[in-house]
Amino acid sequence: MTEAKRRALADLALSLLVAAGAVVLFVGAAKLPPPRFEPLGSAALPRILGMLLLLFATILAGRSVMRMRRGWLAPTIETRDADPRKGLAVLVALVAYVFALDVLRAPFVPATTVFVVVVGLSIGARTWLNCAVFAVLGLVLSLAISTILSRFLYITIG
Repeated sequence: MTEAKRRALADLALSLLVAAGAVVLFVGAAKLPPPRFEPLGSAALPRILGMLLLLFATILAGRSVMRMRRGWLAPTIETRDADPRKGLAVLVALVAYVFALDVLRAPFVPATTVFVVVVGLSIGARTWLNCAVFAVLGLVLSLAISTILSRFLYITIG
């Protein structure tokens, strides 16, 4: 089996697992009680997440099938580029982020912005330009999530 076919099959397997996760969300949302006071109800967020998961799984599966049909050649990967310390850094950053939000009660927008910067710099190049880009991305992302949760789902976070 070629490397391209192996990657395509791995992408298809991943998209099937993501779709199965979305189905679990839909089944769980169907068991939630209907809304009484709020307009969307408690099942809105799981349904929204399920739809997003299905959308991304469909895109991943479609790209994988198109690559297999076109005879795409996988680029060669050198093992010296793989660094397990980057994965460990992301895991440590995630644990610190959850700890800051849950135990320390840090505000959501600054904590999320710092989290995105730390993860971005631990994975990518550590330059001032990347730091600025990740800071803007983290700020925009955290403000968008906070706004959507508070205005449309009536959930106050941090």
